[in-house]
Amino acid sequence: MAKQPAVSDATLTKALAVYAGMVRQVLDNPQRWLGGDDEPDPDAGLPGRALDAVKDSTLGEITPASPQWAQQPLAERVDWWVDRIGVVGGLAAAAPRFAGALADRIPLQGALGASGAGLAVCAVAREHGKTTAAEWVPLLGQVLFDRQLVPGAAPVPTPEESEQRLEDAAKDTSEPPSRMAALSQGAQRAVRTLWRLARTLLDVDDLLDKRPRGHFLARALAKLPVVGFAGGWLDERGAVRKAAEETQEVLVRNAG
Repeated sequence: MAKQPAVSDATLTKALAVYAGMVRQVLDNPQRWLGGDDEPDPDAGLPGRALDAVKDSTLGEITPASPQWAQQPLAERVDWWVDRIGVVGGLAAAAPRFAGALADRIPLQGALGASGAGLAVCAVAREHGKTTAAEWVPLLGQVLFDRQLVPGAAPVPTPEESEQRLEDAAKDTSEPPSRMAALSQGAQRAVRTLWRLARTLLDVDDLLDKRPRGHFLARALAKLPVVGFAGGWLDERGAVRKAAEETQEVLVRNAG
């Protein structure tokens, strides 16, 4: 008898349907989690200042909310999302190092990594014309976890339900706490958005090691004291780009 997976298709599909519904809300309004950054505290350490320097002018002149967005070449639209999600993924990779005991939660890093990569999957799919959250669920299963899921096997929560989940998560005191004060308010907002999405994936933590990863040298660097900050940044940014590239390959293959 074939060995049953640690996480069933039904459990995975349900978790990804909830995640996709929340991502829909996030992608529809990137301004609320990417824009309006402010300066870090004057006493912020080097990591906080470095992250905010990278995050400066994150939105750019033409955004998904701009009238000119649809006229931009597909490759440029995809790169816009990949670059910005990569920045947020890097911020989130550093978050456990600012969050004290929260970093001891084993699934945290994997869930944050999968969440950032999943954002890229959904954003790329949307730019390729797959605009509904239900269409993203099988893609997420395939790209993030190498699982073939049945489309429509679990309902995606409505926009209202998904928005409520995001609001409820914002009230959760287990979010990365005030030790993230080394980051500006805008950067903290970005990290917390990814954390709220990541919480939906904690039920499938047995699969999180299968998620896309960056270069193995970045992963090795991330395990070292002090320089681990840079390694985590590079690992998550590489994972986001890898997930985006694989998503495009799957979409082209399916279209053929």
